[in-house]
Parts: sequence; structure tokens; C-alpha cells
Amino acid sequence: MESPQQKLDRFECVIKLQMTEIDKLRAEVQRLVDWIMGDTDALTTLQSVYQNPASSEANRVKAAGAAIAYERPKLTVQLRVGPAVLGERLDQARPMKTIEPKVIDHQA
Repeated sequence: MESPQQKLDRFECVIKLQMTEIDKLRAEVQRLVDWIMGDTDALTTLQSVYQNPASSEANRVKAAGAAIAYERPKLTVQLRVGPAVLGERLDQARPMKTIEPKVIDHQA
């Protein structure tokens, strides 16, 4: 038979577990409400997955890989070439190979 203190300890443990579960459910409800209201886009969803320590490592890596292209811009180089220089370069480039069409004789 349980003593009153043992019952209280058991009930306290159960209440803590229930509160933890309620907090998880509240977070999930908020995430769904944000998604429904349009406050969450694909990037923020990916970020929440890879920042969540409860996500599996494989899912975190996949989410981070998919998000990186939107978080860090790819380095690009812009080169401005005037029309005269561009024309010269095109003239110096290897001419395109042309194919002579074949003639097909046909008798009805």
C-alpha cells in the first residue's frame, strides 16, 4: 500500500509529464496556425526542422541542405563588356560547324 507521500510524488511526476506533453502540443498547434495563416513559408519550415534537436540527424541534414541555397547567396561575378569588345571576341571564336543538308531523291 502506498503512503500519502508516495502518492503525492507519483501524482507530481504524472503532472510534470502531462505539462511537458501539453507544451509540445501547444507548440505544434501554433506551428499549424502559423502555416495556415501564411506566416510560415518553406524556408522557415526547413529552418525549424534543422534547428530542432528532436529531429533526426538525417532530417536535420536534409533540411539544412535544402535551406542553404536560400540563406547564403551564391557568389556571382558580373562582367560588362562593351559591344566592340564583345564583337571582336565573337569574331575570334571558333566558327560554328555547319552541316550541309543531304538531298534525297524520290520517285513516285
